[in-house]
Amino acid sequence: MTYDVVIRGGKVVDGSGLPGFSADLGIRGDRIVKIGRIDESGAREIDADGCIVAPGFIDVHTHYDVQLDWDPTASPSCWRGVTTVLTGNCGFTVAPSRPADVGWLAAMLSRVEGMSKEALAEGFKFKGGSFDDFWSRLEGRLGVNAGGYVGHCAVRRWAMGDDASERTATREEIAEMQTLVREAMQQGALGFSTSQLDIHVGDDGRGVPSNFASREEIIALASVLAEFDHGAIEIIPHSFATGYDKEDRALLHELYRVSGKPIELNILTPTPQNPMSWQDTLDFCNEAHAQGIRLHPQFTTNKLELHLKLSDTFVFDEMPTWRDILTQSEPERSRRLADSEWRARMLTEWEADDGRAVAFDLGDLEVEEVRNPEHSDWVGRSIEALAKERNKSTFDTFLDLSLAESLEVNFRTRYKEDANKFIAHVVESGLKSPIAMAGSSDGGAHLASFTGADYSTRLLAEWVPNTVTLEHAIWRLAGMPATVHGLRDRGFLKVGAFADVVIFDLSRLASGEAFLARDFPAGTERYIVEAEGYVATLVNGQVMMEDNKHTGALPGHVIWGC
Repeated sequence: MTYDVVIRGGKVVDGSGLPGFSADLGIRGDRIVKIGRIDESGAREIDADGCIVAPGFIDVHTHYDVQLDWDPTASPSCWRGVTTVLTGNCGFTVAPSRPADVGWLAAMLSRVEGMSKEALAEGFKFKGGSFDDFWSRLEGRLGVNAGGYVGHCAVRRWAMGDDASERTATREEIAEMQTLVREAMQQGALGFSTSQLDIHVGDDGRGVPSNFASREEIIALASVLAEFDHGAIEIIPHSFATGYDKEDRALLHELYRVSGKPIELNILTPTPQNPMSWQDTLDFCNEAHAQGIRLHPQFTTNKLELHLKLSDTFVFDEMPTWRDILTQSEPERSRRLADSEWRARMLTEWEADDGRAVAFDLGDLEVEEVRNPEHSDWVGRSIEALAKERNKSTFDTFLDLSLAESLEVNFRTRYKEDANKFIAHVVESGLKSPIAMAGSSDGGAHLASFTGADYSTRLLAEWVPNTVTLEHAIWRLAGMPATVHGLRDRGFLKVGAFADVVIFDLSRLASGEAFLARDFPAGTERYIVEAEGYVATLVNGQVMMEDNKHTGALPGHVIWGC
């Protein structure tokens, strides 16, 4: 028997949660054909001595839909052992779409998910059409495997036009949306996604279309999934930050009743409104599972660090005056930020909010990067320190520094030690829960604000073995998401499975600090986090990443629901 690839001498952790073992892997074409002792040589030999050999990780919560047009590897997720990405979360997709609506949907993504308008204009090529039209064009052009949900905002825009961002739907419009979801599922969608968060605001300053949906509409669209033998639901109800209120809990129960499909929820995280909301969420999900209802919240092991600049940020959007100002074009945006009357309104709103919308204090923000060399002494200093030096409030100092840099000064949040300890407790609780999934990378989104793709590296490097075993961590990263989302022959190392494999040196595994890179179309920027310790990543039997570099191979498959 001949092999295209033989991986020799590593410790195989197969994704099942069972103890790892010493074995070789033989690969032919895109499949694993043998696990055990292999005497024959392969056309390509990989020495995995001293390394872990695991199934490729599955990144369940991403927004790589548009980035795949110019970056088929879905970086930076692919730098961290990820071989499969699931896109179209939160109800945000660009298909199905009428050609005239593609620009509107792309602008919505730019605002809500922090995608650069300039990068979209230069790099995004989709011109409209069905779910199948969007994904078929990517066949043979992917480095990683990728598939997606059908998003609520897209189907609502198709059925209702501009009214989708204004009102509830009629019975006839809901029926049309059901048809669109059904067609997308028939064409291979992995499920249906939606959200109803007030912070989600489109480029036009209005709430995104899914925010205007009635309870009955969401239930009707989810019910379509009962017709299929595949699929999942991803949803962020409006009260997620407070641990789900009575109405949203009833909604989630009903979504499962009508669909029979697993439901993926957002992250377990403390919020200013309710520091124990994560525990309320976990308790609720455990109670639901005791009743046979499959709810899966996510836990996050990435570094909870936010970057922002007033030229491009969504983080203040729950405060109407701030949102109104920060959705203005220049020079009007800067004019209002400098105006004393507008500032007074902003300050009143900030003080009345008392941290409910934004989980940080302005004084704790730290200057991360400036454009003007004359301001280089600001870098690394907090707004609080700079405000004292100027004998001004932290609020005015924050705005003054921003205006002095034409709104391009970058700030980053820093959490105090007590807060970090509490967050670690939340993560540990999620890790120990059998129903919570690893994830929440938001890969491809919030490029100027956040990078969460380091969650896989941090889970392995920082939580193994003191909190969970290596085998359990690998199951969380591969086997569990494959099972929840019904991804056949992925997530596990077994004979007959697709050869999605990651090889890493656990002793060297580490995640770096986030930094700003200008490597996107039109010279635009994004935050990225580099990784160490990954030896090679194979996608469908081909080495796609080696020593943290893309080999040029594009072996990824479009993951069609089946």
